[in-house]
Amino acid sequence: MLKKRRLGKTKLSVSEIGLGGWQLGGLTTINKIATTYGNVSEKTADKIIKQAIELGINVFDTADVYSLGNSERRLGKILKHNRKNFHIFTKAGDIPTYSNGVPFDTDLSYHHLIAALDRSLKRLQTDYVDLFQIHTFPKNEEDFSNIEKAFETVKSENKARYCGVSIGREYDKGIELIERNLVDSLQIYFSLIDFGAIEKLLPLAKKNGIGIIAAEPLDQGFLTGKYKKNHHFSQRDVRSLFPKKLIKRLIDQSNKFKFLKTNLHSLNQMALVYVLSRDEISTCIPGVKNIKQLKSNISSSEIILTQKEINQITKIQSTF
Repeated sequence: MLKKRRLGKTKLSVSEIGLGGWQLGGLTTINKIATTYGNVSEKTADKIIKQAIELGINVFDTADVYSLGNSERRLGKILKHNRKNFHIFTKAGDIPTYSNGVPFDTDLSYHHLIAALDRSLKRLQTDYVDLFQIHTFPKNEEDFSNIEKAFETVKSENKARYCGVSIGREYDKGIELIERNLVDSLQIYFSLIDFGAIEKLLPLAKKNGIGIIAAEPLDQGFLTGKYKKNHHFSQRDVRSLFPKKLIKRLIDQSNKFKFLKTNLHSLNQMALVYVLSRDEISTCIPGVKNIKQLKSNISSSEIILTQKEINQITKIQSTF
């Protein structure tokens, strides 16, 4: 059974490996631009969610824009049963758009955030979420003010137990959010390749009891070790939008960690073990497209890195 950790100083006891919901909604395009990692059918999504529950996952992270709400719909259909046994995290702030060749824009206005959560609750078939998150970092004082006001409202109306912000790699913004006492948690990119939060953000979060959710712990799947140089992603995959130089860099960097792979453990498992080796991390939320990937991820919870492996990882990271 999966081990549990506390989400910061909240009352949430969360499985250290959760389920990311980006893939679960199925193939979605906006103006012919893919916004998901290929296609996951409703039947497959149902199987993944039910199997995740059976294997001890109690954290399900989604967002209103994942497959234009379909990720929330598919999760809600199953999680509405025994609702109190699960922790549902969702996000708002990104909106579909057709401008400038990009599929999303940002709206952090107070009224949008409130309305977005109301819509999410309907799709999730629940009266509340355990964690309501802003899907991007605040860029100015107006954003900070809107976020603070929205958090106060949704908590007072019992629509969200706790609130946080998804900051990606904007660690300085995370530090500011903590210092302003605005968040219960932060969702960050954290992996063998994305480890910039270690120096300042993670120690500050631990000191202040801020829960840390590790998103993209497999770095968009590149830490599975299955991609070779010059890999071409289908137009049904959001990674097809990545610049070729970025894809090459991610593959080159992930290959440096192949020494972690053994006959017993895959690279993706060891990548998750690395994330879980940090006690500042409350939970990580890899996404999956099938049951095999789900079971592989969950088995990572039983593996421990050796000090020799940690030293080798640190040495490699120092070259990035």
